[in-house]
Amino acid sequence: MIIVGGGLGGLLAAALASREHDVTLFERAPCLGGRFRNIEHDGHVLTTGALHMVPHGSTGPLGRMLSSVGANVRIVDSRPWGRFLVDGRVMRLSEIRRSLPLRERLNAAVLVARMRLGTGPDRPVDAFLSSLFKTPVVHDAARAVLGWSISCAPSDVPTTELYGIVKNIFRYGGPGVPVGGCGAVVDALRGVLERNGVAIRHERVNRISVDDGAVCGVETGEGIYEDNIVVSDAGIKQTIGLCPSGTFERPFIETVKSLPESGGVKINVSTKDTLLDHTGVLFPLGTQRVEGVNQVTNVDPSLAPEGRHLVMFHQTLRGKHIRSEVERGIEDIEALMGERRFEVLCVQSYFGKNPVNRAAAGHDVDPSLPVRGLYVVGDSVKDVGGIEVDGIALGVEKMWDAMKMKMQKMGTPSSMRH
Repeated sequence: MIIVGGGLGGLLAAALASREHDVTLFERAPCLGGRFRNIEHDGHVLTTGALHMVPHGSTGPLGRMLSSVGANVRIVDSRPWGRFLVDGRVMRLSEIRRSLPLRERLNAAVLVARMRLGTGPDRPVDAFLSSLFKTPVVHDAARAVLGWSISCAPSDVPTTELYGIVKNIFRYGGPGVPVGGCGAVVDALRGVLERNGVAIRHERVNRISVDDGAVCGVETGEGIYEDNIVVSDAGIKQTIGLCPSGTFERPFIETVKSLPESGGVKINVSTKDTLLDHTGVLFPLGTQRVEGVNQVTNVDPSLAPEGRHLVMFHQTLRGKHIRSEVERGIEDIEALMGERRFEVLCVQSYFGKNPVNRAAAGHDVDPSLPVRGLYVVGDSVKDVGGIEVDGIALGVEKMWDAMKMKMQKMGTPSSMRH
């Protein structure tokens, strides 16, 4: 089996598959991890993309998959999961619910019950919530939670996705912080791949070879590698671009080209003064841009120099004027920090060729492409309700199940270990 791309999706796919198959993984960069790597800056441990946080903690899809493949990562579950900052007051979700008018409290109770059992109507979240709630705090909370978790505005998210997110929260629980940050996950998976004998080649894949409707390998600058199963973590649009012209029918190509992406900005701050007194997420309501904050050094002090905290602020990218978006985010941070002294370490923006998600929530693709033996994983295959890295793990699991089913039907023992 060949895997193209050594981001989190590719690493998880390789770890799963290498238990039963001979696997070769291609990564064009000199290191593994993609947008889930640690990077050091002025003594602080930042990341190439993701926050130092797993949406569903140790019991979620990623945590379970890491355990199942033997990747030893300690994920500290957040207590509490989150709090809301409403007009200067830190509130629990239950307190917000109790502050609503009676009819809206009843609507909230009925809605939660329906979310646990149903799939939701096919309409945007903002329109759906407007039919049930008139109180602004509900809409502000939805904007903050969706912005933090999936980098989308309520107007851009189908209600079916919101139902899926809530279902997964009930099923798996709230967030957690991996000790050692994102890099600890990558290091643990690299160890699994090495133990399982995965061949890791730092080469750029120039072409995915297809013959008579079936994948047959890849080509790099170093040579041709043959296999009848290829899993791509290069992104759905990039994967199609690697295949020969004429491989896919025009309607499929147009559908993929039209997939909306999600963008975001992460502002990394260093401070001696603590902002959060817990290990969860703070959702500030009524801000211009910032939708969520975590202080990861409350779990792992080694992510910052002694005596300092690393605080990460996230905001959905709402326009193309990046500088203006960042300035508004920093204005929010100044208001949230108050009298606390802080330093902006680094501002990271994700859009265009490097978005937060290559397929925005509610627009994910199926992992099985219309070419025999060709599959995709990553941030365009997150499944309904999948949040960021836990969504990627759900997509890898879905891909693996689909692959095994097809191989059983076809009796294909491709690259099986002997």
